[in-house]
Amino acid sequence: MSMASKQNNIITKPPSKYAEALGNDFIASKKKADAASLGQYFTPQIIAKLIAKNFSEFGKTKSIKILDPGAGSGILSCILCESIASWGYKPSHIELIAYEIDKSLTPVLQKSFDHLKDWLSHKSISLTFSIYDSDFVLENGDILNKTLQQSLFDKKDFENFDLIVANPPYFKISKSDPRAKAANAVIHGQPNIYALFMAIAAALLKEKGQLGFITPRSYAAGLYFKKFRQNFFNQITPVSIHIFDSRDKAFNKDGVLQENVILHGKKDPTIDKNEHKVKISSCNGLSDIDNINTIEIPLAEIITPEDDYVLHIPTKITQREIVKIVKSWKHNLRSLGLNVSTGPIVPFRVRGILAENPDAQNVPLLWLHNVRTMHVSWPIESRKPQYVKVSQQAKKLLIPNGNYVLIRRFSAKEEKKRLVAAPLISTVLKSKFVGIENHINYIYRKTGELSEPETLGLSAILNSSLLDSYFRIFNGNTQVSATELRNLPLPAPRVIERVGSFIKSNNFDYQETDEKVVNLIKQYA
Repeated sequence: MSMASKQNNIITKPPSKYAEALGNDFIASKKKADAASLGQYFTPQIIAKLIAKNFSEFGKTKSIKILDPGAGSGILSCILCESIASWGYKPSHIELIAYEIDKSLTPVLQKSFDHLKDWLSHKSISLTFSIYDSDFVLENGDILNKTLQQSLFDKKDFENFDLIVANPPYFKISKSDPRAKAANAVIHGQPNIYALFMAIAAALLKEKGQLGFITPRSYAAGLYFKKFRQNFFNQITPVSIHIFDSRDKAFNKDGVLQENVILHGKKDPTIDKNEHKVKISSCNGLSDIDNINTIEIPLAEIITPEDDYVLHIPTKITQREIVKIVKSWKHNLRSLGLNVSTGPIVPFRVRGILAENPDAQNVPLLWLHNVRTMHVSWPIESRKPQYVKVSQQAKKLLIPNGNYVLIRRFSAKEEKKRLVAAPLISTVLKSKFVGIENHINYIYRKTGELSEPETLGLSAILNSSLLDSYFRIFNGNTQVSATELRNLPLPAPRVIERVGSFIKSNNFDYQETDEKVVNLIKQYA
């Protein structure tokens, strides 16, 4: 093959494939631990295409400015530019700004973008690019405070990107981290770095601009992300959302265990949010990405300010009906006079009060694995101590024996159910006190005690396929927080008691009767 043929072959090779090949070579040369420390997981080309295809044409425009704040090997930028080159009205110039904190990736990006520049020139598009090896959040975090303080006119000084595309790093940072301090306008508790990337990107986007992010789904709900959601969704209107249902298949090459979501949104205050519909799509993972299920849902059914901007993302029409049913319930734990707390016993901090064998001075200790669907299994064969020694230190960590609803705080990734609840009836454990380990949430009446029908009914409702499906629609991780339980809609007290009475009067295997419980809820709610 002649030199000219080789050169032509290089130029005609799609830039995204070239960038992916460079990224694969880079990953092969790096230790996995090094990549994980930076939250560095490169985007497979098939996912990059899914992100890029959601960006719509701008109409007649000469120049477009793009930001890629976590560029990696440059595959997202490249595939977005490939998509732009196929637009009916394509720009004559693209300006690309890329951030990548890993300095060893700078020569990789340089090669990717040099190739992209040559490729685009054959499409009559010129490219200028800048690569920054600094920390994107530290460099731009203060813009979040400016967006809250400055007028719309002033904002135009820094709202200067038409398109922003990103697969940001994913890892938690402490409140004392300089990046958390730089972005404190959207911080609550221990934030995840990816949310800071999203918030800053929203601030940097021009009016009518578009952004596309692939991230964990955890920002969709929860107290830690409340400030972020308020800030972000006050600026960005979702246009499309794609969910990867499996937590381990979107980035299977890197072994990442996340339930991922692709969000495409616009910064367009002229969008009528009462009329706007969002395209929701889903697949299990990379293997069935060609079999995507898609529906359209009114924005008002997905996200509202009244609901703390929690995202409800039904991927099927049946799930949409579930959301309508559950949201029609007018009660929650607080309105029912109930509260939820997290088990106070953190074993590694109080090893001295734990015991493996029964004794007159010992009381039951309940762990996550003691909580089964609709029953408490205790004691069990386990390496974990099943008792607490009663002492002055222990008494502060014990709760009086009574009627409680116990809920697992975590579910294993292979478990089918997200919500696992069990009624703890006072007569089951012959003890004055009970120890609850920290991986369990427990529901109780603030004053007085839950009745047995209430305890059984509430446990059955929480275990129902109806509420489990609803919970999955807004919660994309394996955790069940006390905050989410407090905000969970619940049916009226008479419905809870009726379900509880039904369970008490019928000796049956609960696993076989979910349909009956769901029908009872629907009938009386």
